[in-house]
Amino acid sequence: MIQEYTTYLRSIRGYAENTAVSYEKDLRDFVSWVRGNVPGATWSTLTRDDIDRYIITLASAGLKPATTNRRLAAISGLYNFMRREGYEVENPCRYESRRKRAKTIPNTIPASELRAAYDHAVGATKVMLGILITTGIRIQELLDITWEDIDFEDMSIKITGKGNKQRRVYTQAPQLETLRLLKEQQAVSGRIFTIDQRTARTMIWESLKPFSSARQLSPHAIRHTFATQLATQGVNVTTLAKILGHDRIATTQTYIDMTQSDTRSVMTNNNIIN
Repeated sequence: MIQEYTTYLRSIRGYAENTAVSYEKDLRDFVSWVRGNVPGATWSTLTRDDIDRYIITLASAGLKPATTNRRLAAISGLYNFMRREGYEVENPCRYESRRKRAKTIPNTIPASELRAAYDHAVGATKVMLGILITTGIRIQELLDITWEDIDFEDMSIKITGKGNKQRRVYTQAPQLETLRLLKEQQAVSGRIFTIDQRTARTMIWESLKPFSSARQLSPHAIRHTFATQLATQGVNVTTLAKILGHDRIATTQTYIDMTQSDTRSVMTNNNIIN
């Protein structure tokens, strides 16, 4: 059943491979716990009390609330999947069992350090940095961009995000120029970057390390920096959620206070590296 569910996440829901693998691992860890603590249990006989005992076990082992909640989400998602597939099961996971997460400040990289890294970067690394810094997209979204997704006239890029949901983001003239040059060199269609996520992360990290002392030097830290800068400019929560591809406004609220702004004008005026 776990294999069927994770296949569904990949093929139907469009989950990233890393996310699907994490869910599968979480579910198999849960099954291992059940076998050792609830002998003879099946998916249809597990109860809320069993889930609460599992949560206590995870907390005692020192797992952070975010990790525990991810595991609960995986279990709950599996039950919802089984119900949709016609299995007579009740979902024992309840929202009130979720552990409260401490509020954290997103990891960011000072704009001056991002600018220095960008100025010294070359080739594909410079192109990747430029797009990440000016659009705030996720690393996998970056790697999934094809030449057909770019509208050079509109200065926009079609992004395919989580769950295969599409949105359009806007970049700036210098980034488009580097993309044009890269396209002339490649002269092919399809994906712009033909590398895997691990390689891309390494390239980004190596480009940032000489110029930054930030605690985390990752594509997602660049995304946090982008969102935080727009929040400082007073961008409203709805606009930023649209730019970042967030499904839940609460996720975006971490960054900003409510105000009004326009998606295109906000993104084309972002000036970290221009």
